[in-house]
Amino acid sequence: MEKAFVNGVTICYDTVGEGFPLIGITGKDSNMDWWHPAVKQAFSENHRFIMLDNRGSGRSDAPTEPYGISDMAKDVVGLMDVLGIEKAHLFGQSMGGMIAQEIAIEHPERVAKLILCGTTCGVTRVLPSFRMIRWLMRKSTGFSPQDTLDMLFSKSYMRRHPDMIASLVERMEQAPPNPVSVQMHKQASRSFDSFDRLGRIKAPTLIIHGKDDWVFRAKHAKLLNRRIAGSELVLIPGAGHGVFSQERSTVLAEIRRFLNR
Repeated sequence: MEKAFVNGVTICYDTVGEGFPLIGITGKDSNMDWWHPAVKQAFSENHRFIMLDNRGSGRSDAPTEPYGISDMAKDVVGLMDVLGIEKAHLFGQSMGGMIAQEIAIEHPERVAKLILCGTTCGVTRVLPSFRMIRWLMRKSTGFSPQDTLDMLFSKSYMRRHPDMIASLVERMEQAPPNPVSVQMHKQASRSFDSFDRLGRIKAPTLIIHGKDDWVFRAKHAKLLNRRIAGSELVLIPGAGHGVFSQERSTVLAEIRRFLNR
Protein backbone atom coordinates (compact mmCIF):
# COMPACT_ATOMS: atom_id res chain seq x y z
CA MET A 1 0.00 0.00 0.00
CA GLU A 2 1.13 3.52 -0.78
CA LYS A 3 0.02 7.03 0.09
CA ALA A 4 -0.47 10.21 -1.91
CA PHE A 5 -1.27 13.75 -0.76
CA VAL A 6 -4.18 14.99 -2.88
CA ASN A 7 -6.86 17.65 -2.44
CA GLY A 8 -5.55 18.50 1.01
CA VAL A 9 -5.61 14.97 2.44
CA THR A 10 -3.40 11.89 2.40
CA ILE A 11 -5.07 9.02 0.55
CA CYS A 12 -3.96 5.41 0.96
CA TYR A 13 -4.11 3.31 -2.20
CA ASP A 14 -2.89 0.12 -3.82
CA THR A 15 -2.61 -1.14 -7.38
CA VAL A 16 -2.50 -4.64 -8.84
CA GLY A 17 -2.24 -5.86 -12.42
CA GLU A 18 -1.46 -4.14 -15.69
CA GLY A 19 -3.50 -2.71 -18.52
CA PHE A 20 -6.11 0.02 -18.87
CA PRO A 21 -6.87 1.50 -15.41
CA LEU A 22 -9.93 0.38 -13.46
CA ILE A 23 -10.59 2.27 -10.23
CA GLY A 24 -12.66 0.63 -7.50
CA ILE A 25 -14.46 2.95 -5.06
CA THR A 26 -15.95 1.42 -1.93
CA GLY A 27 -19.01 2.42 0.07
CA LYS A 28 -19.70 4.14 3.36
CA ASP A 29 -17.53 3.02 6.30
CA SER A 30 -15.59 0.54 4.13
CA ASN A 31 -12.05 0.51 2.79
CA MET A 32 -9.89 -1.44 0.36
CA ASP A 33 -9.42 -4.29 2.86
CA TRP A 34 -13.01 -5.21 2.07
CA TRP A 35 -12.21 -6.22 -1.52
CA HIS A 36 -12.48 -10.00 -1.79
CA PRO A 37 -9.27 -11.63 -3.09
CA ALA A 38 -11.24 -13.21 -5.96
CA VAL A 39 -12.47 -9.77 -7.04
CA LYS A 40 -8.97 -8.29 -6.96
CA GLN A 41 -7.73 -11.18 -9.05
CA ALA A 42 -10.57 -10.87 -11.56
CA PHE A 43 -10.25 -7.07 -11.90
CA SER A 44 -6.47 -7.23 -12.31
CA GLU A 45 -6.44 -9.93 -15.01
CA ASN A 46 -6.80 -7.42 -17.84
CA HIS A 47 -6.59 -4.09 -16.04
CA ARG A 48 -4.50 -2.04 -13.71
CA PHE A 49 -6.83 -2.20 -10.72
CA ILE A 50 -6.53 0.77 -8.38
CA MET A 51 -8.06 0.56 -4.89
CA LEU A 52 -8.20 3.38 -2.37
CA ASP A 53 -9.39 4.21 1.11
CA ASN A 54 -11.82 7.12 0.84
CA ARG A 55 -11.07 10.03 3.16
CA GLY A 56 -12.35 9.07 6.61
CA SER A 57 -11.81 5.35 6.06
CA GLY A 58 -9.01 2.81 6.36
CA ARG A 59 -5.57 4.38 6.50
CA SER A 60 -6.44 7.61 4.68
CA ASP A 61 -6.74 10.90 6.54
CA ALA A 62 -9.94 11.42 8.51
CA PRO A 63 -10.74 15.16 8.44
CA THR A 64 -12.94 16.48 11.23
CA GLU A 65 -14.35 19.40 9.24
CA PRO A 66 -17.45 18.65 7.13
CA TYR A 67 -16.95 17.28 3.60
CA GLY A 68 -19.16 15.84 0.91
CA ILE A 69 -19.26 13.46 -2.03
CA SER A 70 -17.76 16.15 -4.27
CA ASP A 71 -14.69 16.31 -2.03
CA MET A 72 -14.23 12.54 -2.19
CA ALA A 73 -14.63 12.68 -5.97
CA LYS A 74 -11.87 15.29 -6.14
CA ASP A 75 -9.71 12.95 -4.04
CA VAL A 76 -10.05 10.25 -6.69
CA VAL A 77 -9.32 12.65 -9.55
CA GLY A 78 -6.31 13.94 -7.63
CA LEU A 79 -5.05 10.40 -7.17
CA MET A 80 -5.44 9.84 -10.92
CA ASP A 81 -3.27 12.90 -11.49
CA VAL A 82 -0.59 11.60 -9.12
CA LEU A 83 -0.60 8.22 -10.87
CA GLY A 84 -0.48 9.80 -14.33
CA ILE A 85 -3.88 8.39 -15.32
CA GLU A 86 -5.72 10.53 -17.85
CA LYS A 87 -8.76 8.29 -18.17
CA ALA A 88 -10.02 5.17 -16.38
CA HIS A 89 -12.99 2.87 -15.95
CA LEU A 90 -14.79 3.55 -12.65
CA PHE A 91 -16.53 0.99 -10.48
CA GLY A 92 -18.43 2.33 -7.47
CA GLN A 93 -20.48 0.52 -4.84
CA SER A 94 -23.15 2.24 -2.74
CA MET A 95 -21.56 5.52 -1.57
CA GLY A 96 -18.71 4.71 -3.94
CA GLY A 97 -21.29 4.79 -6.73
CA MET A 98 -22.20 8.33 -5.71
CA ILE A 99 -18.53 9.31 -5.88
CA ALA A 100 -18.21 7.66 -9.30
CA GLN A 101 -21.29 9.55 -10.56
CA GLU A 102 -19.82 12.83 -9.35
CA ILE A 103 -16.60 12.18 -11.24
CA ALA A 104 -18.46 11.19 -14.42
CA ILE A 105 -20.59 14.35 -14.20
CA GLU A 106 -17.96 16.92 -13.25
CA HIS A 107 -14.93 15.32 -14.95
CA PRO A 108 -16.38 13.44 -17.94
CA GLU A 109 -13.08 13.48 -19.80
CA ARG A 110 -11.55 11.27 -17.08
CA VAL A 111 -14.09 8.40 -17.34
CA ALA A 112 -14.01 5.73 -20.03
CA LYS A 113 -16.77 3.43 -18.72
CA LEU A 114 -18.87 3.73 -15.57
CA ILE A 115 -20.15 0.85 -13.41
CA LEU A 116 -22.61 1.67 -10.64
CA CYS A 117 -23.46 -1.07 -8.13
CA GLY A 118 -26.14 -0.83 -5.45
CA THR A 119 -26.26 2.96 -5.48
CA THR A 120 -28.54 5.95 -5.96
CA CYS A 121 -28.70 9.44 -7.45
CA GLY A 122 -30.17 10.70 -4.17
CA VAL A 123 -31.43 8.87 -1.11
CA THR A 124 -34.59 11.02 -0.92
CA ARG A 125 -35.52 10.44 -4.57
CA VAL A 126 -37.26 7.16 -3.62
CA LEU A 127 -39.27 6.53 -0.47
CA PRO A 128 -37.29 4.34 1.95
CA SER A 129 -38.45 0.84 2.74
CA PHE A 130 -40.00 0.23 6.15
CA ARG A 131 -37.14 -2.14 6.86
CA MET A 132 -34.62 0.63 6.18
CA ILE A 133 -36.44 2.96 8.58
CA ARG A 134 -36.44 0.31 11.31
CA TRP A 135 -32.75 -0.48 10.69
CA LEU A 136 -31.77 3.19 10.99
CA MET A 137 -33.66 3.47 14.27
CA ARG A 138 -31.80 0.47 15.73
CA LYS A 139 -28.34 1.12 14.28
CA SER A 140 -25.57 2.19 16.65
CA THR A 141 -23.87 5.53 16.00
CA GLY A 142 -20.42 3.98 15.52
CA PHE A 143 -19.22 1.29 13.12
CA SER A 144 -20.48 -2.21 13.82
CA PRO A 145 -19.61 -5.20 11.58
CA GLN A 146 -22.85 -6.89 12.63
CA ASP A 147 -24.95 -3.85 11.69
CA THR A 148 -23.25 -3.80 8.30
CA LEU A 149 -23.76 -7.52 7.76
CA ASP A 150 -27.46 -7.16 8.60
CA MET A 151 -27.67 -4.39 6.00
CA LEU A 152 -25.89 -6.39 3.29
CA PHE A 153 -27.27 -9.91 3.69
CA SER A 154 -30.29 -11.82 4.88
CA LYS A 155 -29.94 -13.97 8.00
CA SER A 156 -30.59 -17.11 5.95
CA TYR A 157 -27.78 -16.18 3.53
CA MET A 158 -25.37 -15.62 6.40
CA ARG A 159 -26.28 -19.00 7.89
CA ARG A 160 -25.63 -20.71 4.53
CA HIS A 161 -22.24 -19.01 3.99
CA PRO A 162 -20.48 -18.86 7.38
CA ASP A 163 -16.96 -19.02 5.93
CA MET A 164 -17.55 -16.11 3.57
CA ILE A 165 -19.11 -14.03 6.36
CA ALA A 166 -16.25 -14.82 8.76
CA SER A 167 -13.71 -13.79 6.13
CA LEU A 168 -15.54 -10.51 5.48
CA VAL A 169 -15.77 -9.70 9.19
CA GLU A 170 -12.03 -10.28 9.51
CA ARG A 171 -11.39 -7.78 6.72
CA MET A 172 -13.89 -5.32 8.23
CA GLU A 173 -12.03 -5.29 11.53
CA GLN A 174 -8.58 -4.51 10.11
CA ALA A 175 -9.00 -0.72 9.90
CA PRO A 176 -12.49 0.28 11.07
CA PRO A 177 -13.61 3.93 10.78
CA ASN A 178 -13.87 6.17 13.81
CA PRO A 179 -17.32 7.36 14.99
CA VAL A 180 -16.79 10.89 13.64
CA SER A 181 -16.00 9.59 10.14
CA VAL A 182 -19.01 7.26 10.28
CA GLN A 183 -21.26 10.27 10.81
CA MET A 184 -19.44 12.30 8.15
CA HIS A 185 -19.89 9.55 5.55
CA LYS A 186 -23.54 9.25 6.54
CA GLN A 187 -24.12 12.98 6.12
CA ALA A 188 -22.19 13.10 2.84
CA SER A 189 -24.32 10.29 1.44
CA ARG A 190 -27.60 11.81 2.62
CA SER A 191 -26.67 15.22 1.14
CA PHE A 192 -25.71 13.86 -2.29
CA ASP A 193 -28.11 14.40 -5.19
CA SER A 194 -27.17 14.04 -8.85
CA PHE A 195 -30.70 13.68 -10.28
CA ASP A 196 -30.72 16.93 -12.25
CA ARG A 197 -27.15 16.41 -13.50
CA LEU A 198 -27.28 12.80 -14.67
CA GLY A 199 -27.85 13.90 -18.27
CA ARG A 200 -24.25 15.13 -18.27
CA ILE A 201 -22.89 11.58 -17.96
CA LYS A 202 -21.51 10.60 -21.37
CA ALA A 203 -19.55 7.48 -20.45
CA PRO A 204 -21.12 4.10 -21.29
CA THR A 205 -22.77 3.05 -18.04
CA LEU A 206 -23.67 -0.29 -16.47
CA ILE A 207 -26.00 -0.29 -13.45
CA ILE A 208 -26.07 -3.42 -11.27
CA HIS A 209 -28.53 -3.76 -8.43
CA GLY A 210 -30.00 -6.42 -6.18
CA LYS A 211 -33.69 -6.84 -6.87
CA ASP A 212 -34.35 -7.36 -3.15
CA ASP A 213 -32.18 -4.45 -1.95
CA TRP A 214 -34.06 -2.74 0.90
CA VAL A 215 -31.30 -0.20 1.60
CA PHE A 216 -31.60 1.37 -1.84
CA ARG A 217 -34.72 -0.14 -3.34
CA ALA A 218 -34.59 -1.30 -6.96
CA LYS A 219 -36.45 1.89 -7.90
CA HIS A 220 -33.18 3.76 -7.30
CA ALA A 221 -31.48 1.71 -10.02
CA LYS A 222 -34.40 2.15 -12.41
CA LEU A 223 -34.27 5.91 -11.85
CA LEU A 224 -30.55 5.97 -12.68
CA ASN A 225 -31.25 3.91 -15.77
CA ARG A 226 -33.92 6.34 -16.98
CA ARG A 227 -31.80 9.41 -16.36
CA ILE A 228 -28.46 8.20 -17.80
CA ALA A 229 -28.81 8.03 -21.57
CA GLY A 230 -27.93 4.67 -23.07
CA SER A 231 -27.24 3.06 -19.71
CA GLU A 232 -27.74 -0.66 -19.16
CA LEU A 233 -29.55 -2.03 -16.09
CA VAL A 234 -28.97 -5.49 -14.61
CA LEU A 235 -31.31 -6.38 -11.74
CA ILE A 236 -30.25 -9.57 -9.96
CA PRO A 237 -33.12 -11.57 -8.40
CA GLY A 238 -32.77 -12.64 -4.79
CA ALA A 239 -29.87 -10.28 -4.07
CA GLY A 240 -29.85 -7.44 -1.58
CA HIS A 241 -27.53 -4.50 -0.95
CA GLY A 242 -24.58 -6.89 -0.74
CA VAL A 243 -25.23 -7.99 -4.31
CA PHE A 244 -21.56 -7.94 -5.31
CA SER A 245 -20.55 -10.31 -2.51
CA GLN A 246 -23.71 -12.39 -2.65
CA GLU A 247 -23.66 -12.93 -6.42
CA ARG A 248 -19.99 -12.34 -7.11
CA SER A 249 -19.67 -14.66 -10.11
CA THR A 250 -22.73 -13.19 -11.83
CA VAL A 251 -21.67 -9.60 -11.17
CA LEU A 252 -18.11 -10.22 -12.36
CA ALA A 253 -19.41 -11.86 -15.54
CA GLU A 254 -21.61 -8.82 -16.27
CA ILE A 255 -18.73 -6.41 -15.64
CA ARG A 256 -16.34 -8.44 -17.80
CA ARG A 257 -18.88 -8.48 -20.65
CA PHE A 258 -19.44 -4.73 -20.34
CA LEU A 259 -15.76 -3.80 -20.24
CA ASN A 260 -14.70 -6.12 -23.06
CA ARG A 261 -17.27 -5.14 -25.66
